[in-house]
Amino acid sequence: MNYKLHQSSNLGEKVSDISPILESNMMKEWASLKPCSLLIDRDGNRITIFSPGRLNKNEGPDFLEAIIWAKGKMVKGAVELHVHESNWMSHGHQNNLRYKDVILHVVNSFSKKPILNIPTVQLIHQSVKPYQCPIPNQQFHSSQINILMELGLKRWEEKVALFSNKNHRLTEIYLSESLANFGSGENRKLYRALGQQVFPVLKNKIKREEWIIYFLKVSKSFQWHRGGSMPARYPEKIMKKVGCLCFDLFSDEGQSYTVQDLKQLFLNYGFGQTSWVEWCGNVHFPFMAGESLQNYTVYLKYWTSLQLPKAYGELKRFFRNRLLNTELKSFPLAQGLLYLKKHYCAGWACQICKVKRSL
Repeated sequence: MNYKLHQSSNLGEKVSDISPILESNMMKEWASLKPCSLLIDRDGNRITIFSPGRLNKNEGPDFLEAIIWAKGKMVKGAVELHVHESNWMSHGHQNNLRYKDVILHVVNSFSKKPILNIPTVQLIHQSVKPYQCPIPNQQFHSSQINILMELGLKRWEEKVALFSNKNHRLTEIYLSESLANFGSGENRKLYRALGQQVFPVLKNKIKREEWIIYFLKVSKSFQWHRGGSMPARYPEKIMKKVGCLCFDLFSDEGQSYTVQDLKQLFLNYGFGQTSWVEWCGNVHFPFMAGESLQNYTVYLKYWTSLQLPKAYGELKRFFRNRLLNTELKSFPLAQGLLYLKKHYCAGWACQICKVKRSL
């Protein structure tokens, strides 16, 4: 499809029905930009796109963590796309704090006068194919598997460091990260903030009934999001169960729970195998390993044996012809793939990608 640029004489005028420009098409076009793509802003300045960022599945700007070169320096931040430059105002973004970190406004057509004081570029369709990973679409060998496990261990070490016994807020972080395990997107930050707020009350050995009332009251003061969550995991549907689980984890009885006891606790509250595995892998096992060096080897062994009930969708789509389904369900291997995507794929650092170089 070729974009037919439409310069409106009226800022509020819509694109004609003859050649509609859809924001969704612009987003696909933006996501497919190759590294070092060059765009010109409305003032004639060159803007180099190193990474278009990742698609935001929650409220706020369309893309997050984009990397661009503008006005003589590299900048990282959010990108917002609109059919018309004036849509920024008509959509009310100027009054929304979620858009304060936008570094680039991408439009199909400019307005008569500038709307923002950040660079605004026009996205012109160029029949480019989506960026393809240069790793051959073939089964990985043991050398690639070992590299992914090595990258997974980097994720493990990052999490263990978070729970270092040198950290005086160790137990508070354990609660906050346990809560974050039940969220996705922006809700993870909100769950962490909830944990910080309720922890002082929980550590004072409050009664169970009083705790649940207090926990639910505080949770209602947050503006939760539904984007990116399955209906069954909407915060308002699981908050009471989450509060009960946290109370049990921090009770005197909870201090003596075995791993199997903890698993049964999760299942009793209706949380599935995926939630259990992610909590163990991201929170509980790193916490136990970081709390005491004597626990490190034991819990690392537990961590390396974790298996997801099913592979993550985003990893399966990208690596299904390169890894077996059983390998994709390995939690540490999945962590290695997530590390790879974050540190190499997201910025198209193909030339230094360890997996590519091992082929």
